Amino acid sequence: MWSLPGYDVEAMIGFGATGEVWRAREVATGDTVALKRLREGADPTALETLRREATLLRTLVSPHVVRLRGVIGDVLVLDHAPGGSLAALLHRRGCLDAGEVVTIGVAIASALVEAHALGLVHGDVTPANVLFTEQGMPLLADLGVARVAGEVRTGVDGTAEYVDPAVAAGGEPDAAADVWALAAVCHHLLAGTPPHDGDSPDEVLSAAVEGVRVPLAILAGTAPVELVAAIEAGLAQDPQDRPSAMQLRSLLRRAHATAPVQLAAGPAGPSASARETHVVRPLDPVHGGRRRRRLPRQAAPVVALVVLVVVTAGVGWVTGRGQLPSAAAVAAIVPVVAPSPISSPSRALPSSPAGPDWPVVLETLDDARARAFEAADPTLLEGVWSAGSPGLQADIAAARSLALAGRSAHGLRHEVRDVRVEQLTATSARLQVVDVLAAYEVR
Repeated sequence: MWSLPGYDVEAMIGFGATGEVWRAREVATGDTVALKRLREGADPTALETLRREATLLRTLVSPHVVRLRGVIGDVLVLDHAPGGSLAALLHRRGCLDAGEVVTIGVAIASALVEAHALGLVHGDVTPANVLFTEQGMPLLADLGVARVAGEVRTGVDGTAEYVDPAVAAGGEPDAAADVWALAAVCHHLLAGTPPHDGDSPDEVLSAAVEGVRVPLAILAGTAPVELVAAIEAGLAQDPQDRPSAMQLRSLLRRAHATAPVQLAAGPAGPSASARETHVVRPLDPVHGGRRRRRLPRQAAPVVALVVLVVVTAGVGWVTGRGQLPSAAAVAAIVPVVAPSPISSPSRALPSSPAGPDWPVVLETLDDARARAFEAADPTLLEGVWSAGSPGLQADIAAARSLALAGRSAHGLRHEVRDVRVEQLTATSARLQVVDVLAAYEVR
């Protein structure tokens, strides 16, 4: 165990290739702090990076950034974040609820707004570099690879899954790259996977450069469409098409209400702390071959949601086994509340005495939507959603992304388990639906 004057060093809570983070108690105040130092044998470049981080932390004072309390020699004294890292939380939970995603996204976007206003680029916004206070407040950490906007370096700094495609192709990190990285983190939180994957950093970066990814609307089919649209905006392939950090923050706020981040109980150990960033080598300008991404054929969890079915003017239904609205007649299925897990849904499909066979209505619309994604043809979605609805816009964007990547989604269907009518009028019906997303494949 090493020692530092004025502090009782207690335990290591994180480490990387060149550095390590220890929990300690300040003798004078009794405060718990985090001590960041280099590991033995670290090269001079690592020392320069550590000192650079200290300088940047003195400049960037924000409630959304881990605070630098002081520097003793080559040891950084930081506020302790006992809630652990977002990476550890993802490892425990797989994905987060929409409200939690907004809470995290807004906080980190706020940190980026302040950094970008000072001309700073973080350069490595990842789940490992988002920490939590005891109350679950998100904090942006690790400015080790941050730089002044416009500064040129060799190599690609950052974690491959969250590297802007423009940077992966050889461009310099800028504010737009931070926005893409944050959107990629939000994608991971909502879908349980980052936008691009691969067996190696090079494969991930190659997929990013090619723009090969499954649309978020497919991976997170029950997520609020406005939230999906906000995240997709940040993931635009062209940096000029992305919102600024401030604009992304506004989009996230408008998309869904925030919710407290539910941190799992238990102390934060080494696995719960932020990993150190690593450097991945730049890709060649031209890439040969093309990876085919195939999703595992696993069904999604059963969920319940409320949908609003709107019938176009002039089209009605009769009671009992009367005439059924067609897919073109039923103009929208719009989620109006967030989905919630259902432990043991009833398999009964009750029919309403004042409406048609609703499971068949929903299956008809779902079949039409599935055909659109099998053909990667956005025009086929017009009979599924009402004109101009957020759902239509999100699905059109998803279908176009598939078409541009030369891919299509097969078997993208929902199995309706339960339908209950909550409200019925002459032109609309409010339904509570329990369904499960069947196994599907993107190829």
